[in-house]
Amino acid sequence: MTLDSLKPYERYFVPEIPRTPTGRYASIILLRETKSYAIFTTEGGEQQDVEEVPAGLSRTELVTRLVMFKRKQVAPERRTGKALLRQYGVFPFALKDGRVVYGEEALKEKNPVQDCYLTAGLCTRCPDCLIYGYAAVEGEGARKARLMTDSCFSVRPYELVQRHIKFNVIDEAAYTSGTITEYDYTIPGVFLPAVETTVDLTADEFAYVLGNILHTTRYGKEGSRQGFVRNHILAIAFSDVELFANLEFAQAFYDAFLDAGMDLAVQGLTLADFRQHADAVIGRLTDDLPGRLTLVTGEGLEKILTDVRALYRDEDRLSHFLRDLNTQAATFSP
Repeated sequence: MTLDSLKPYERYFVPEIPRTPTGRYASIILLRETKSYAIFTTEGGEQQDVEEVPAGLSRTELVTRLVMFKRKQVAPERRTGKALLRQYGVFPFALKDGRVVYGEEALKEKNPVQDCYLTAGLCTRCPDCLIYGYAAVEGEGARKARLMTDSCFSVRPYELVQRHIKFNVIDEAAYTSGTITEYDYTIPGVFLPAVETTVDLTADEFAYVLGNILHTTRYGKEGSRQGFVRNHILAIAFSDVELFANLEFAQAFYDAFLDAGMDLAVQGLTLADFRQHADAVIGRLTDDLPGRLTLVTGEGLEKILTDVRALYRDEDRLSHFLRDLNTQAATFSP
């Protein structure tokens, strides 16, 4: 059930899940914006993850930037997709006489897939597993992901986007204040440019990935209590090569802002600032691309996003979409 807005680009997708690579790349170019305080750190870390890197592509002085590691981006989006698969009755499912059956009928079959979860319980047969991949599973081997990204970086230096906040622990019974806890937070309004590149997806699989990105709002440590992030899609690009690294994306924006006379040490950034420079930044990064490129922005992009949002608002359509997607994955034979 390919979305109408994706039909003009069908040649950039595979007609069915492929057994060998065909080199069809579809990249989702986006900004991740913190809308609350967030913590981007490895578990148990006291300080957030940072890295010293060149400030821009044309400015070689080193700056320290906040880092959001790849796993901190992809894992929440996978969990979002898996939750929707459960919510709309994809689990349990099983193969019966070459077709996929669900619910009570599935439970009557041998070895039904009753759930799929990160990381020890991956089923290897649902859309999530076939798109995002999985490491070696006993009896199933491993599957390479058909979605690629890497760590993304803040545009402004780390010192300007973080704050140490102390909290009192109150003993309610004794009316006393206990130990003071201090955390290193990313402040609201921080932007981390990112690209998620899909490889050899069907149009429906691509819509599923895009839906996961739009649907996911909690990232980082303690995401259940804070870490609200809004994902803004700037463009979708179809190509036969990867476009650029997330670090290059942040560096190119840094250059663009300074070239425009902005002082990032005293001036915060807004979504409007990024949108104003996005076309020029993406153009700079893709001018020497060693391959073809079809860039979708403006009205074409808005049609796709509107279509995906409409799909996710319609329970009946979404239920059929997710089941059809799962049937394609479950019947795939590598």
